[in-house]
Amino acid sequence: MNRRTANFLFSGLVGLSLAGLAVGPAFADGLDTIMQRKKLMVAIDLGNPPHGMMDKDFKPTGSDVETAHLLAKDLGVELEIVQVSTPNRVQFLLTNKADVVISALSITEERKKVIDFSTAYAELQCVVAAPKAMNIAAYADLGGKGAIAVTRGTVNDQELTRGTASVKDVKITRFEDDPTSTVGITSGQLQIYATSLPLLNQLRKDNPSLDLDTKFVMKGFPLGIAFRKNEPKLAAKLNEWVTANLKNGKLVEIYGRYHGVKLVPEELAAKS
Repeated sequence: MNRRTANFLFSGLVGLSLAGLAVGPAFADGLDTIMQRKKLMVAIDLGNPPHGMMDKDFKPTGSDVETAHLLAKDLGVELEIVQVSTPNRVQFLLTNKADVVISALSITEERKKVIDFSTAYAELQCVVAAPKAMNIAAYADLGGKGAIAVTRGTVNDQELTRGTASVKDVKITRFEDDPTSTVGITSGQLQIYATSLPLLNQLRKDNPSLDLDTKFVMKGFPLGIAFRKNEPKLAAKLNEWVTANLKNGKLVEIYGRYHGVKLVPEELAAKS
């Protein structure tokens, strides 16, 4: 066999190999998996009212629960709620225990390094609350005021840690989930709470005698539907769905009913 013939045969084999790769099986996009399974698995923290909670009949309810039901209905599939706690929302997604997360998950640059988000469907304000008599108007006022309750790994935790980095005599007590953080406040163990405004409003509603005023807003974050990276079909579908349901008012109505705040779709789009 001369060199020209050998080169020709080698080129042919390479071409066949590449062709085989081109027609080989591709990784399924998340949307394909959902539609083939005929079920949407959504991770939701049911201990984070009014986003997710249990009603008097011990059935899941809340703004994120209704959002998940609406999404499943529009996709024409069954909904399965995968119960998570605030710290493990992303973990359940990355380990394929859920298709998406709809659970007051803020869109942040840090999170976007490991997961993707839809365009914003809602918004979350992170606040610091304390008894009315406490003179607190900014991070600088938190020094020497006693321990501050916060849920570990949340944007509330991140903003509180960042904002108090240079403030002396600040003590932060981190709890593993929102229910235990809340108990720390309602039991009188702690008096200062760094949390989300919706959770704070629900806490005050459930405990009318609780002396807990909003002192200042740490930051406002857009909330997105989270999904795994490299799922372009699912990304396109979720973005299309969020945009349509903000425009037709369905997502605005759900959020307003549970949070008492009217979303402005144009403002949300600008923050996504």
